[in-house]
Amino acid sequence: MDKYALNTDEEHTMDENGVHTDTDVVIVGGGLAGLAAACYLARGGASVRLYEKAARPGGRAATTVFEGYHLNLGAHALYSGGATEEVLRELGIAYVSHRPTDISVLREDRLYQFPDSISNLLRTKLLDLRDKLELGRIFAQLTGLKPASLARMSVSDWIAARARRPRVQQFLRMFACTNVYSAALDQVSAEVLIHKLQLSLKHPILYLDGGWQVLVDGLRQAAEQAGAQISTGVRVEAVEQRGRRVQGVRLANGHYVAARAVLIATTPREAIKLLDAVSAAPLGSYLATMLPAEIACLDVALRSLPDHAHPVVQDLEGPRFLTAQSRYAQIAPAGGAVIHTFKQLDPHHPSDPREDERELEGLLNRVQPGWRELLVRRVFLPRMDGVSMLPTTNIGGYAGRPKVQATGIERLLLAGDWIGEGFLADASMNSARQAAQLLLQQLSSRHIARAEAVLQ
Repeated sequence: MDKYALNTDEEHTMDENGVHTDTDVVIVGGGLAGLAAACYLARGGASVRLYEKAARPGGRAATTVFEGYHLNLGAHALYSGGATEEVLRELGIAYVSHRPTDISVLREDRLYQFPDSISNLLRTKLLDLRDKLELGRIFAQLTGLKPASLARMSVSDWIAARARRPRVQQFLRMFACTNVYSAALDQVSAEVLIHKLQLSLKHPILYLDGGWQVLVDGLRQAAEQAGAQISTGVRVEAVEQRGRRVQGVRLANGHYVAARAVLIATTPREAIKLLDAVSAAPLGSYLATMLPAEIACLDVALRSLPDHAHPVVQDLEGPRFLTAQSRYAQIAPAGGAVIHTFKQLDPHHPSDPREDERELEGLLNRVQPGWRELLVRRVFLPRMDGVSMLPTTNIGGYAGRPKVQATGIERLLLAGDWIGEGFLADASMNSARQAAQLLLQQLSSRHIARAEAVLQ
């Protein structure tokens, strides 16, 4: 990405109208979206200040290390073939990844081979012959589907239209819950599921050595090496604007930071709190229809893995999932194990967090018996947003989510897992790259216009 014109110290203290600024761009939020945007902007020649309210950057991508165990905030996987992989490659962020194998399905207290290939479909005893033929036909037809055409159809309706056999319907519902991180299949757009399944047919799911902190640290280092200033433990109180144009931000400590542009890379609710009532109105309309992907997570660190034969298990009887990621990735000390379990929830049908925890403990009891005697650490997250805003049928799938310029305020942009197309980190990375490119273009054109005015 080319640096914009007239990138001098003087230019960095005055905007095109001769008004003092402290920086070109302020980024609010130090998750993946904020860090990736900081990399693009700083490498493009913009001066960047990023403020993260937490003690360290990363957001939901942060990893906690305890006695050599690397615990992500719930199960994390990199879905290759999407924007996340593209952005990491463009920015030169290195990581070591591994593809999970030996996936099982739990049904009526028995474990079966997951049909993730033609050979495994033929081999598994989970389904009878007619079930296998129907499921094979459904997956064979996936490549010819256009996900966007299914934006107004729910996952539940798509499954009902495609599958006639009860066992196949049950399997697809289980598989869908895992892929869309939600049990609200009557609300989530089928566009999300089909796009994810099409990607997974060509590109593997990956677990990362060191957890997702590796990506956070890599992005932070790349941004700072490019000149971005990253401050943690600093909360932005409000975005300051004059009319429909951004002026900078006000910090919680009372300090004002003047900027040519502001990029908000936070959750939807945090973003709205930064704006005045008029400016927040467009986002408020999205918030009114927003459906987050809520999950309950139980993560455990063990001295050893009780059962090596079943490291990844999907539960056919309920929206539950278990993965012993340490079986593949280096996230535990020698001989140790890290297991992530989670339950996909439906916000329209609230459950009791204590019952959710008991269900996840029950899954561990069945799949990894004896885990309690090997326990080093456990973390229960009763309610966590796997995705801030699911693409639902009522908003028309991905097309109904906010765009990076949704505020309508000049040079105030948005990025995050709830912005534009893509799911999970793909949305974060895609919106971060798009927002950075737009800001660099806007800053460049303003500098050129100012230079021409001076020369005339």
